[in-house]
Amino acid sequence: NGNQSVNNFIYSSNIAYLDQGYYFGIDKLVSSPTAIPANVPNPDITWETSEQLNFGLDANFLNSRLTLNLDWYKKTTKDWLVEAPILGTAGAGAPTINGGDIENKGYEIVLSWNDMIGDIKYGVTFSGAHNVNEVTRLANTEGVLSGPWNVLSQGTTPVSRLEVGYPIGFFYGFQTDGLLQNQDDVDAYVGSDGLPYFENQRPGDVKFVDQNNDGVIDNEDKVMLGSPLPDFELGFQLNVEYKGFYLNSTLTGKFGMQIMQSYRSFADNFTQNYTTQIFDRWHGEGTSDRIPRLSAGSNQNTNYISDIYMHNADFLRVTNLTIGYKFNKLLSNVNWMKEASLYASFNNLYTFTKYDGMDPDVRYGGNDDGYPWASGVDLGLYPLPRTILFGINVTF
Repeated sequence: NGNQSVNNFIYSSNIAYLDQGYYFGIDKLVSSPTAIPANVPNPDITWETSEQLNFGLDANFLNSRLTLNLDWYKKTTKDWLVEAPILGTAGAGAPTINGGDIENKGYEIVLSWNDMIGDIKYGVTFSGAHNVNEVTRLANTEGVLSGPWNVLSQGTTPVSRLEVGYPIGFFYGFQTDGLLQNQDDVDAYVGSDGLPYFENQRPGDVKFVDQNNDGVIDNEDKVMLGSPLPDFELGFQLNVEYKGFYLNSTLTGKFGMQIMQSYRSFADNFTQNYTTQIFDRWHGEGTSDRIPRLSAGSNQNTNYISDIYMHNADFLRVTNLTIGYKFNKLLSNVNWMKEASLYASFNNLYTFTKYDGMDPDVRYGGNDDGYPWASGVDLGLYPLPRTILFGINVTF
């Protein structure tokens, strides 16, 4: 029970320093540093609680060479602690409230085989996990909470969203139908009233789907674009020993999740830094159906959160590969040394993925903004490094 990912003393109002001063009345500026309430307190807040039901099965077969561990669970988190958005005129930060209930249910399976073939001793372990996440209650009349602003780029609406009946932190925005390829496409891209959806729309612009066919592209046309939560997580371990030589390998994978590629939003503005994806931009009919034309300033192509920034993020990663040799037999007559081994270890050796970013397992989360549930946004941060280690282990 409880939640350690929240700030301290959220039931009371902390004091924050305001270095730039403040206005007293209408036009009188008090320029000296002062102190203000840092957040709106919530004296009625209570502990976050959880209820969980588990069914498990542990079994051994063939003289324990084959082992099976199976677990099914259903966990309900009640009175979930979350920041409640408030108007900027409140004069303080948002309060933390008991914002709703979340349900997680799924299964975990671990299957292991350990055996020997002659002098070869080996073990193989497969693990898998499937989880279904759903927000079942939110403590407001709309049943909706939005994530942080300005994540895709400055001035953009929230990318992440909480809504009853959907997974936590799902991506919310506009569905697209490719790009306008020529003037005929531009002339045909009109609403039910015969008027164009945007002023000065031209070839190379994004074609947004008018979900309710009202002739306007607005918030009523936004839909669920994807989820940062994987449908299935996989693990694989292999251990092999042969006459002193040994090999250990670990593979991990996640499947069925999406990534919002934030830094792509700058790819159609030549005043920004960009990746080599800029070469795949639209620059004539048929040249691209996903990356819009270059433009001198921001327009709907970049400021509208849409599925042109969405990417499938399935991956299988060789997390670790260690190869070594144990000198135990050579040390059988050495009393002052028990064990010695020489090894080479490769971490983050290779990632199998179709994602064209630097790392499909993005580590972004909105913790610093008060939104720990918002995740899955690729900000173009430094990826997980690949390391190669060589070492000697000695036991005296």
